[in-house]
Amino acid sequence: MAGTGVPPINIEGTADWSSLSRMMNSKGIQFSKARTAGTSVKVFTNTPADYRQLVALLESIKRPFFTYQLKEDRMDQRVIRGLPREMSVNDIKEDLVSQGIADAVVQQLTSRTTKKPLPLFLVKTKMPEKLAEIQRLAMLTVSFERKKKSSEPSQCYRCQRYGHTQRNCRLAERCVKCGEDHNSTSCSLPAPPTGQRNAKCCLCGEGHPANYKGCSKAPKKAASAPKAVPTTNRTSYAQKVKKPMSTSAQQPPLLLELLRRSNTAMTDC
Repeated sequence: MAGTGVPPINIEGTADWSSLSRMMNSKGIQFSKARTAGTSVKVFTNTPADYRQLVALLESIKRPFFTYQLKEDRMDQRVIRGLPREMSVNDIKEDLVSQGIADAVVQQLTSRTTKKPLPLFLVKTKMPEKLAEIQRLAMLTVSFERKKKSSEPSQCYRCQRYGHTQRNCRLAERCVKCGEDHNSTSCSLPAPPTGQRNAKCCLCGEGHPANYKGCSKAPKKAASAPKAVPTTNRTSYAQKVKKPMSTSAQQPPLLLELLRRSNTAMTDC
């Protein structure tokens, strides 16, 4: 993607690359380079138009692949605060559209732990400047906050692999709970902790869900370097008020005795 803004497309399978590349050439799809990456071929197309053509071709022949979103297709994401949790997503969208946000995509956020809906809504749009002008929705005062980026590595809800998202994945579906080749929502295995003992990870084969952070295949966070503690020469109050020792008090006993005798001898003279 560097320099062009066009992300690579990772096409699963390498055995029939020759025939696939000829098909791409016949469609006029231009790419700057292609290289193998494990069991896939990573293709770098020249332009967004080439990218879209290749994606359409792969989808038409049902070829498994994954990619990333074009820069020009990315939407700004803002969190709406000030609305009740019972508010309809459709009502919010209609209000935004009526105020000039024609491309608004709205969804309600849920709690990560309880999965219950929150009084927070996410709006996606390519018109963030226009969105900033809106002060009310459904006659209620609202605010828009930029969505914070997650510190966790991205994991695809479709194939369960790390490094890309479900939106741009056309790889085979794999269940997050049992590891079989089906959508996670259609799995009969109960959700953890009830179904934990029967879970199987499709990434490592162990007995846990594929989204388990302790999985051996999960990306490990880089250990942060310990912060250097600045050292300063601090003087305590006791040290500041401590009176310096007299010259005589600092002299060794033997030297004091010699000085005393010398002074006595000079006096006798």
